Amino acid sequence: MHEAVLYDRLDDGRVRCRVCPWDCQIGPGEKGRCQVRENREGTLYALNYGLVAAAALDPIERRGLYHLFPGSMILSLGGWGSNLSCRYRPANPALPPAEKTRTLDPEKAISFAIDRRCRGVAWGFQEPITWLEYLLDSAMLVRANGMFTMMITNGYATQEALDLLGPYMDAYIVELPALSPRDYAALCPEAQVDIILANVVHMQRQWRCHIELHTPLIPGRNDADEAVNDLAVWIRDTLGPDVPWHLWRYEPAGELADQQATAPESLAHAREVGAMAGLRYVYVQTAQEGGLTSTLCPACGNVVVHREGQFKVKLTGLEGNKCSQCGQEIYLRRSIFK
Repeated sequence: MHEAVLYDRLDDGRVRCRVCPWDCQIGPGEKGRCQVRENREGTLYALNYGLVAAAALDPIERRGLYHLFPGSMILSLGGWGSNLSCRYRPANPALPPAEKTRTLDPEKAISFAIDRRCRGVAWGFQEPITWLEYLLDSAMLVRANGMFTMMITNGYATQEALDLLGPYMDAYIVELPALSPRDYAALCPEAQVDIILANVVHMQRQWRCHIELHTPLIPGRNDADEAVNDLAVWIRDTLGPDVPWHLWRYEPAGELADQQATAPESLAHAREVGAMAGLRYVYVQTAQEGGLTSTLCPACGNVVVHREGQFKVKLTGLEGNKCSQCGQEIYLRRSIFK
């Protein structure tokens, strides 16, 4: 059990958690919306500190990052707790009994990553912002040992929490299913997408984080040309045309389990819409990926990073960060210095 950061003590033994926008006011003996932060006699504790739900050694592409240290191996860690209930995802699992949990303290996790010659560490699977205390302690150690850091997130956090992580975070990967408040709320009820959009901009501009965005394309929900184009235009105009955008094939789950899976032609069409809007790196993630995950030079079309699925990666057409064929600068981050 670990005392939480970012909370206020209120009257009558209650506390206010300041980690995410829900602004939970938690009574004695109660838990916040994420179910992993509990008020015990006026002190807020993070019940999930060091509790690992998943751990894996992966190529970075397995986590859906294509322009950060391509081809490198990373340690991926997932904890317990989530602060969004999205209709297209399975219900969030509850924190298991103590005897069924696995503990991995930050020092052991980083030592493991070093021993396995990982280039970086990623936190994801569930929502890492609810793992803030562990994430912060771990990220400090990762950066101190010369590795890069990244969080795979829904983006629903306070800027105060993100500013704690900012000095130690290299990449911020956000799942963004919709741009408009109405469309986003239809998929993730009650959540405010404007907060997420502001957070993405904040992490890019304030903390110089590498940004990649992921969108599950859900038939009849967010796959209309207008919705796809609006999101692509927002990325282009707000974050820049070089920011990678990953379009994912939706596999029915959660409340939308009776929904059809995304057709390959719908993904290919959405990719064309994104490219027509001016985005230079739009990828399609399906079981039959073909060449849609390879990185092409936006000027001449030369394959600069060849990918077969998420495991075979070859930097085939690069000289430094430039296309070997035409000299076009390719948007890649291969340094931990911001």
